[in-house]
Amino acid sequence: MSLTLLALAGAAPIALVFVLLVGVRWSAARAMGAGWFLASALGLALWRMETAWWAAAAVYGALQALQIILIVFGAILLMNHVQRSGAITTIRWHFTRITKDARVQLLLIGLGFVTLMEGAAGFGTPGALAAPLLIGLGFPPLAGAVFGLFFNAPQPPFGAAGTPVIGGVGAVIDEGVLGPEMTVPEFLDAVTGHTAIVTGSSMAFWGLVAVFLLTYWFGREEERSLRGAVRSTAEVMPLAFFLGAVTGLTQFVVAWFLGPELPNMASGFLVLGVGIFAVRRGFLLPKRAWSFPPRDFWLKSWLGLRGSAPPKDKAGKEMPVILAWAPYLLVLLVLMVTRWPGLGMADWLRERTLDIDRILGQDLSFSLEYLYSPGVLPFIPVALLTAVMHRMSRAEVAVVWSTSLRQIVSPAVTLIVAVSMTQVIIQSATNTIGEPGMMQALSRVVASGVGSALPSVAPLIGMLGSFMTGSNTSSNVLFSVLQHDAALDVGVSATIVVALQNAGGGIGNLVSVLNVAAICGVIRMSGMESEILRKLIVPALFLAVFAGALGLLMVRFGPVLY
Repeated sequence: MSLTLLALAGAAPIALVFVLLVGVRWSAARAMGAGWFLASALGLALWRMETAWWAAAAVYGALQALQIILIVFGAILLMNHVQRSGAITTIRWHFTRITKDARVQLLLIGLGFVTLMEGAAGFGTPGALAAPLLIGLGFPPLAGAVFGLFFNAPQPPFGAAGTPVIGGVGAVIDEGVLGPEMTVPEFLDAVTGHTAIVTGSSMAFWGLVAVFLLTYWFGREEERSLRGAVRSTAEVMPLAFFLGAVTGLTQFVVAWFLGPELPNMASGFLVLGVGIFAVRRGFLLPKRAWSFPPRDFWLKSWLGLRGSAPPKDKAGKEMPVILAWAPYLLVLLVLMVTRWPGLGMADWLRERTLDIDRILGQDLSFSLEYLYSPGVLPFIPVALLTAVMHRMSRAEVAVVWSTSLRQIVSPAVTLIVAVSMTQVIIQSATNTIGEPGMMQALSRVVASGVGSALPSVAPLIGMLGSFMTGSNTSSNVLFSVLQHDAALDVGVSATIVVALQNAGGGIGNLVSVLNVAAICGVIRMSGMESEILRKLIVPALFLAVFAGALGLLMVRFGPVLY
């Protein structure tokens, strides 16, 4: 059979998932399940995988998903504790007291709060928290939805404590994919560093772009033009570049030296601290405080289909501000101690593993570093400590745990099926017909089609994955091996191309139908999804093109690590 036909067959499960998710609007779990059945049928019938090998590959994939599920559950559990205790309400109250300039509020919340929430919780939480917060500060509901999503584009590649790298890339790129050239930890570290070049550079100017779009879309009538928006944006340009540089540089340095778990939390905390300190002392602040037009002059589309704003999120000081931020500070502290080179904690934690050798008697083995998982340490212990610090009752804690367990069921099923499907596709390389496996055939066709331009295309492939699934992690599960193999076929750095896949997965969150629908549900603007997507598609494509151009420069001038 020709390589092109093999590639088309190998792409069929992913194409089916895309059609069912976007076209038919099935749930992610159902769509992934259909893809799993098609991948299994193709593996057994067309590639003639041995039954025992196919079953072992499917089980291996399901086990690999446990790493991701642990982190997701820990992040959900911690978030539910701080929401139930009133900590989030206090944090919202705190923001209302800092500045009256909507442009500055947007920078602090977008670069600081959203980045921090992505590092602590991920999985759609930042936008769901930021949108009501912005509305509570007086932003039009449409602006709250748009910018809640807008800032959740450069940060998702590191997600909740590095989940897209550790659980996404790490779930499918193992020793069997890499071979002897590089160990899995070395590969993931290199991917983390190269990802940070893209995301850190993006953060440096993303706040300025946000301010321009804020005034262009939601300013007074004279500002809703190119010249008017540029004039209003120029006033806050120094502060926007300063905060963007702090965010991006911190993310870059932390990623290169400490790994994928900390870049978002560290940069979010730092820019919040530096930003609040600077704003309160008038450093780089514009001379005039910018605000939206009077409510009577708001366009109807700004308020949603019903023409009225959703109720504002209540904000009040339910505890000392430092106590409200304490859980996130503890998570940051524990992650730094356990990941800092030279302290020896990381090696000790990684030695504690749960091992399953030769799954179903086949040459596939699974190992889970359970103590090294951020879900186990620090998320769960800090969540338990939060209940004590915030004086939550036993009944409140019981509600949090039951809610968290219910919330984890759907993403857990989706992840198990998705990683299992991907492993069946990858392991079809071991077959009885002597042909390349599904992923190998697909990657070779992609490589021959785009050639040396692969780095510029890689972010778009990652963007497609998260557009389909609403998850940077799921996008990496689906496409990391494809990107890795295509890079080797083309002869460019695999670590850079997989990093571009990871960065592109974050950008796709900006326009994911699932994420847009979730935001609209949170702020009661269902039916406005198309309006939001129309506003965000151009910024998403702009950021993807920027990532691709930067990727070409990295491949051309950067050191070759693998």
